[in-house]
Amino acid sequence: MRRRFPEREEAMLQSVAGMLPLMSSRNYCGKPVVFRLIVAIFVLASALCISTPALAQEEMHIVQRGENLALIARKYGVDVNALMAMNGIADPNVIYIGQRLLIPGDPGAGAYGAPATTQSLPGSGGYYTVRRGDTLSQIAERHAMRMNDLMRLNAITDPSTIYVGQRLRVTARAAVPVESEPAPQLADVIYVVKPGDTLYSIAKRFETTPAALMAANGLPNPNFVWSGQRLRIRSSAPVAQSAMFAAGAPADGKRWIEISLADQTLTAWQGDVAVLHTNISSGTQATPTVKGRYTIDRKYNKQRMTGPDYDLPNVPWVMYFYQGYAIHGAYWHTQFGTPRSHGCVNMRVEEAEMLYHWADFGTEVVVH
Repeated sequence: MRRRFPEREEAMLQSVAGMLPLMSSRNYCGKPVVFRLIVAIFVLASALCISTPALAQEEMHIVQRGENLALIARKYGVDVNALMAMNGIADPNVIYIGQRLLIPGDPGAGAYGAPATTQSLPGSGGYYTVRRGDTLSQIAERHAMRMNDLMRLNAITDPSTIYVGQRLRVTARAAVPVESEPAPQLADVIYVVKPGDTLYSIAKRFETTPAALMAANGLPNPNFVWSGQRLRIRSSAPVAQSAMFAAGAPADGKRWIEISLADQTLTAWQGDVAVLHTNISSGTQATPTVKGRYTIDRKYNKQRMTGPDYDLPNVPWVMYFYQGYAIHGAYWHTQFGTPRSHGCVNMRVEEAEMLYHWADFGTEVVVH
């Protein structure tokens, strides 16, 4: 198929073409005109490249301390919803320091460079409910999408982890489920630590979590409390993923996870600072947790786990470090500090979430 050039490029092409016979029949200063011919062709090619519209390219932004999604969207002149859709973010308040965000290339376009339209959304409000026998590639093809885009919209890292009944967004124009407006927060309460207090007992008394208290007070670990200490209490504050970044740990310190099976504890180290220290539940004597040095190689924000005597849907914040052994949140029990798993390392859900966002692929896990 012949390419159609705009008038200016067409004229330039004709001009250069007209020069070829003339240039090929002469020498200038006794030199061949091959060099001049090459220059003319280069000028023509440059003009065509400049005048041809370039497709918008995706930029990458690394989240810095103090940034939020609205601030990042405003910095790049894009819509917050488009930024969320591009990165599969369901909650605009859940981003973390060091996270890599793709920036939509054209604020005026729909997701992934497709023109925005006013046509009705596919499925039920832009969502599709997974049925028995479905695969992610089939769903993507059915909705004229690339599978990578479908995975990104739904924050899916492994295409084999979808399940029957799961609701998938099949267009970036589908509304992201938003929690109801939070009630106005009360002024902070200051609590003076008394002898015998622990961060867990204080959190329970004020109906909050140890992680939230750590975030509000910049504590490096839950044991960093003493009699007479003044703690800021924000009972209505959500669990802050930044808790593990506010611990004063060196930014370039090596991150690694230590699991003590004897003590039933997990410690997250950043440099020489313990940014998280908590009780866990490892495998029982019949189904022990493996010992050794490993690295995190797979991560899923939720996953169905099944076995001979259990079937657990939506297990949260899963990080595999060796074959089928993983660190993950456990919503089905509260007996942390006691072995009771089938080999995985069970954590409180809110602490598992913080660890999930803090630990990247390749983070070392030492089990002893």
